Amino acid sequence: MGKELLTRLLICLLIITLSAESKIMAREGYRQPEKKIVDIVDTPNPPQISVNPNGKTALLVEYTTQLLLEDLAEPTAKLAGIRILTRYNIPKRSYFVKRLRLLNLETKEIKDFELPQTSRFGFPTWSPDGKRFLAAEYKAGGSQVWLFDPVKLRGKPIGPARINSVLLNPFWWSKDSQKVFIPVWGEKRGKEPDAPLIPEAPEIQETTGKVSQVRTYQDLLQTNHDEKLFEYYATAQIIRYNLADGRQTKIGKPDLITSFSSSPDGKYYLVKILERPFSRTVPHYRFANRLEIWNDKGKLVKELAKIPVGDEIPIEGVQVGMRNLFWQRLKPSTLCWFEALDGGDPNNKVEFRDVMKSLDAPFTGKEREIIRLPMRYAGLDFLDKENIALIWDYDRDTRWIKARLIDLSKTNVASESRVIFSRNYYDQYKDEGNLVYYAKPDGQTLAILEDDQWVYLDGKGATPEGYKPFLHRYNLETGEKQEIFVSGLEAFETFVEFSSHARKAFVTAREDEENPRNFYLRKIVNGKAGAPTELTNYPAPAPELNKVKKELIKYERNDGVPLSGTLYYPLNYKPGKKYPTIVWAYPREYTDVKTAGQVRSATNRYARISGTSILFFVLRGYAVLNNAEIPIVGDPLTANDTFIEQLTAGAQAAVDKLVELGIADPEKIGVAGHSYGSFMVANLLAHTDLFAAGIARSGAYNRTLTPFGFQGERRTFWEAQDVYMKLSPFSHANKIDEPLLMIHGADDPNPGTFPIQSKRLFGAIKGHGGIARLVVLPYEGHGYEARESILHTLAEMFDWFDKYLKNSKKKK
Repeated sequence: MGKELLTRLLICLLIITLSAESKIMAREGYRQPEKKIVDIVDTPNPPQISVNPNGKTALLVEYTTQLLLEDLAEPTAKLAGIRILTRYNIPKRSYFVKRLRLLNLETKEIKDFELPQTSRFGFPTWSPDGKRFLAAEYKAGGSQVWLFDPVKLRGKPIGPARINSVLLNPFWWSKDSQKVFIPVWGEKRGKEPDAPLIPEAPEIQETTGKVSQVRTYQDLLQTNHDEKLFEYYATAQIIRYNLADGRQTKIGKPDLITSFSSSPDGKYYLVKILERPFSRTVPHYRFANRLEIWNDKGKLVKELAKIPVGDEIPIEGVQVGMRNLFWQRLKPSTLCWFEALDGGDPNNKVEFRDVMKSLDAPFTGKEREIIRLPMRYAGLDFLDKENIALIWDYDRDTRWIKARLIDLSKTNVASESRVIFSRNYYDQYKDEGNLVYYAKPDGQTLAILEDDQWVYLDGKGATPEGYKPFLHRYNLETGEKQEIFVSGLEAFETFVEFSSHARKAFVTAREDEENPRNFYLRKIVNGKAGAPTELTNYPAPAPELNKVKKELIKYERNDGVPLSGTLYYPLNYKPGKKYPTIVWAYPREYTDVKTAGQVRSATNRYARISGTSILFFVLRGYAVLNNAEIPIVGDPLTANDTFIEQLTAGAQAAVDKLVELGIADPEKIGVAGHSYGSFMVANLLAHTDLFAAGIARSGAYNRTLTPFGFQGERRTFWEAQDVYMKLSPFSHANKIDEPLLMIHGADDPNPGTFPIQSKRLFGAIKGHGGIARLVVLPYEGHGYEARESILHTLAEMFDWFDKYLKNSKKKK
């Protein structure tokens, strides 16, 4: 009886202990804000639309709003800068398609596709002829491509259930819409290499006197076992699947293929393959590689080049040798590429930075020079006319970008080529928009060109009053502009796509302050857009958001730099009453005052709030100055010399304006930001007394840990030690005397924002008696994706500003 009684007592004690521990865990576990916030977070995202290349129909694609923590906890291998879901053999994903619907653009009828229950698909892709589309279904153990019939409204799996999209897309169409290319892992590859019980060798790195200024990266290869795992998961065999008879043909041999593209005539493939030895200082996209041309059977036709590992590429530079390879459109098989003429180093003073070259099949002749560019190559738009294209180049020092009209059939001289567009890259008011493309039935995607001179441009339409998206016709010969559509300030409406090749109508996405985004059709009559016809009618996700008042406010920095931001008033705002206010910002760099002061806000959009948005605070009695402009203006090389001064001036101007408007109490203003915005928050708390408290998410606070540059800073730590130390909040942790909440993803892969950054700043503040709280979210990256993490982050932010902002006592 004595032993039995003792046993019962011990069990009772254990139950009491576990009960107490469970209460502590419940209190300190994942938390949620109030139900009305949770309901908004759980509201599905509005669908994306994908118009059939032939017009008449479009896909409405609904996808997951967020993942679950169990999704993030999925077994993952972190290799060569990639996070690989090992049970799926695919890169980590942030969303899955959960519903597909077919919209008839003429009748407005919407029908659902049949999808397997609990299926998880990727985004669909139409065939060039528009008769069907593909989507990848992701499954543990083996993912597979599905072929969908838009007439029968159902699909079926095709090809091996072994998709390997670690280095490639999960599939791509042939130009004739009759075949599908699928990268797969080998059916006989066996199980993954076992990790050694003890290290196979010490970790050894060696430098041999060459300059290698590499910025900070995460998830790099570190051991011999890492290299074996990388080869195991990344090695892919290209399969060509014939839709007519289901025949599967292997193209080439399994390898570490990172790029694979067909020539327009389908006779050749351009292939990029990674080579050993693998680097342990750079991600896979800077590994040594070889560039090859294969025939349609997968046999080697020509080895174009072997590119060395890119660990010696200068800061903001490019690799030497062939780069940016592509097939010329509207030619059977002409290869184009670029080469640096400045050694890949932007610091070298040269007349020309890059040269464009080409080589025709059978690739045995002499390469031909197309054009030498005075600035760095920045892109190329093929027009719907053989050999005609717009080529873009960009200067990093002046931020200037130009587009020149060139003829690829001859050698062009840059100074003699017609410049079509030219502006400061950040000058939004002068942005003419983007060329509108269309997919031809032969699979080639080209910029629309009418009558050999007219192109279509769609753009954001930035103005001093806000954004006015547009669709224009533009004459390349005369510069004449024909306005087809311009959104007014009463609504925010953007061009999506033409509804057919005839270009007699187009689809738009439209929203306003009271109505969420829906899709509309506008017919073009006499060169002008007609009235919008409603295609979808998705209701407002949260009726209370319709009542949120917002306005564009403008003000000036003390040196005359014009600033702006969108002020969101608290729900049920009462004029004359002061509210706790939050400034949300992200500092950006500009070369001149003119571009720095431009308006980058839109008040005519629906107040869609999702994820961990700071705008949730307006539902809890706060005012929010969202996207407050806090520019850093100056020469890109030295602008950071006055970073703190300009940061302070921008914040002071925002605070002064909020107080002037009567919305804010100067002692109840907080500041918040994410990434570089959190770097701003910590610096403002260290160097000013403008804010009562701050929230900093996923930030970097010690710039000595990013010694080879950060953001727009191109000098190294050893070239600008004073700047690195001055800009590091960690160096001034003893001066952070306002409460600071720091939140960080435990698996943040973003270069420079290692989680250790937040941990070290928290330790420094704690060591000086400051007030801080550090929340590290398991499995999360730079942004937060799991529902549990999102809700917990919101609860933490609400509690922090409620305690130190809304309910704080005024200073005496």
